[in-house]
Amino acid sequence: MVQIKLNQALLDKHILKIVPKIKVNIAAIGREGLSDETVNCLNHLDNEKEIQNLLSANSFQLKLYIAFFQDKYPTSIGMANQKKEDWNELYKILRENIFEQEYKNWGTRTTYGAYAFVETLGLKSCPYCNRNYTFTVNNKNGKLRPEIDHFYPKSVYPFLAMSFYNLIPSCQICNHTKSSKVKENLENPYDMKEGSYRFTYIPNSIDFTAIENEKYNFANFEIDINGNEGNIKLFKLEELYRQHKDVVLELLIKKVYYPESYIKELEGFGFAKDEIYRYLFSNYNQEEDFHKRPLSKLIKDISEELGLT
Repeated sequence: MVQIKLNQALLDKHILKIVPKIKVNIAAIGREGLSDETVNCLNHLDNEKEIQNLLSANSFQLKLYIAFFQDKYPTSIGMANQKKEDWNELYKILRENIFEQEYKNWGTRTTYGAYAFVETLGLKSCPYCNRNYTFTVNNKNGKLRPEIDHFYPKSVYPFLAMSFYNLIPSCQICNHTKSSKVKENLENPYDMKEGSYRFTYIPNSIDFTAIENEKYNFANFEIDINGNEGNIKLFKLEELYRQHKDVVLELLIKKVYYPESYIKELEGFGFAKDEIYRYLFSNYNQEEDFHKRPLSKLIKDISEELGLT
């Protein structure tokens, strides 16, 4: 629900560093005794430009690659939770010897690896849910980073294991919820637009707008979210955000204590509107900053609906 902005410099670095590694992995595989399909696929991939195109494919192009591999090299496609002894020859080579092998190496690499990738991308909260932080930590006790979800599961599409737009930093809950599921109606965070998702509150009582604090209770309203149904259902966003009614409740109370006249008064002291918003609601006002704090999208949408911004 929070857009990932393309970092072109990071994409360029990803291509520069990873393409040679993939090429070496492919070149190391002997062709003798392999099926015609496997040999044809390896020969197709054994080209620096083709590897570059595969790793830099945007979300639309990733779909085209999946269709291409399904048509030309059908045994390259796997199944979630399939036993290793049932793996096809081509699938096994693509997964174990080429792409997932590089993903494992990339995960522990100290120069340009998974840690440097998520640190440079700079997301502070999970783009799927905007509920949990995705900080990186680097100190004398070691490094910590968020998990990386493969938007198209590498267990099904091993040839996409290192494609840039397929690598989504995420919280543990969302990554494990999504797991190896293949859902055609999911929206990639790189494709999310401003306003793609919208929170609102739905009153359940005629006393909903009463000023007395005791009148504000969780039974008086519901939180609703509009957006891509595939993401909302898979990540259980409606169910999870119902547990954040306390945040909406605080906004309702702030509407009473911070009327428009108070905000105008603060503007008179020289504070910018964004500064006032940060001061009053401990939140970011601009869409491009929503990733910096969990629940920022919820707070912004409800604040707007209440006329607080």
